[in-house]
Amino acid sequence: MDLFSRFKKDYLNYLVSIILPALISGVSVPVFKHLLGAAGYGKFSIWFNAILIITAVSSGWIAQSIIRFFPGSDNKYSFSKTAIRLSLETQLLCFVPVFFACWFISKDIFLAILCSLVLLTSSLQFTLLPVIQSGFLSRKIITSESIRILTYVSLATLLLKLTGISYMYSLFIAVLISYSFSLVYLFIQAHTFFRQSDNISIDKEKNTRLLKSFFKYGAPLSLWFIFSYLFSYIDKLFMYKYMGAEAQGNYQAIFDLLYKSIALIISPVITSVFPILTAAYEKGNKGQIRKLIKKIIYFELGGFCVAGVLYWSFGARLLLYILKTPDTFSFRFSGFIVICGAFVWQLAILAQKRFELKFNTLYLLLMAVITFIIELSFFILLQDVNNPLIYPFGFLLSSVVYLFLISFTELLAFSKTIKLNFKYRS
Repeated sequence: MDLFSRFKKDYLNYLVSIILPALISGVSVPVFKHLLGAAGYGKFSIWFNAILIITAVSSGWIAQSIIRFFPGSDNKYSFSKTAIRLSLETQLLCFVPVFFACWFISKDIFLAILCSLVLLTSSLQFTLLPVIQSGFLSRKIITSESIRILTYVSLATLLLKLTGISYMYSLFIAVLISYSFSLVYLFIQAHTFFRQSDNISIDKEKNTRLLKSFFKYGAPLSLWFIFSYLFSYIDKLFMYKYMGAEAQGNYQAIFDLLYKSIALIISPVITSVFPILTAAYEKGNKGQIRKLIKKIIYFELGGFCVAGVLYWSFGARLLLYILKTPDTFSFRFSGFIVICGAFVWQLAILAQKRFELKFNTLYLLLMAVITFIIELSFFILLQDVNNPLIYPFGFLLSSVVYLFLISFTELLAFSKTIKLNFKYRS
């Protein structure tokens, strides 16, 4: 089976299985916004996104390292068990400081406990996902995500409507239980997968070398994840400060529904393609890798054109009606900017895989830092401009700048090729 056929099979598995959680996630945004109000929804989103940023920092580098090193490991069982143990130890180290930081900021000890537990369970879930993913068990991953999203939405709705506890408690309890259910399912699947393996011994010497490789490859990625989340986070913070909770909550709802819907459709591309690229790279099939990436880029560009036409045809009106957001040009155009930013960011994530394959994660971190400085400067310079379009434009700017920075060498090589072809024809 060639790389593109392997990719199509895994991608279609993800796409077909992701329809249900995507629909439920999309419906949950207007429902929660209606139940909480724009200000309440915005506040929860800021807290939850902050936890996701910490999760990405504490476990994202381990997850990416698993995908990168899994194909080359001789003992998959020993490799995966070591990675999971490393993740657990890392999360336990983060638990106490996260608890005290949340308690200090919120002055609420129960909320601090919930945030710390969510961090622990979500991080472990993020570690088990790439283990299953690297085994090309795509349907198992989507089943776990379906369990998580169904549990979260149904339980959160019940707690919000039937109990009198704080909406922050209700939503974080739902998040905690949903991640726990998904984690248990993934653990059972991983155990079943490795039980069928002939070699389940543990090589401690190799595990020591593995931890060093994880740290060298993953440490820059850990910091990279901070900036990658900040690209789509600081616009909400600046908007909350300068335009108020109501405006930020409406923008947050638009952003969540559009960005997450697009991500849910495109994210299976990255989920499917990276294990395939890693396995092919280990075998030296670099030509096939280039062909596969080019085909995926063409498909994503086509998807962007379709999304843009559908949005301006009827999607904008439908979106604002569902979210009960004022039907103004500003909110309509904000939605389109979010769509542009989401597609550009997904292209950037695809483009950076060549650096991950070559272990150039430090370069990616440097480009992310530069991009963040540019985005932050943009918001600081325009903080006194009372225009809500500044904030989605800032998000789009960060996506475009990052894509340009990591594609600069490719663009130079492409321009030189064009010049040589032009001279040859002349």
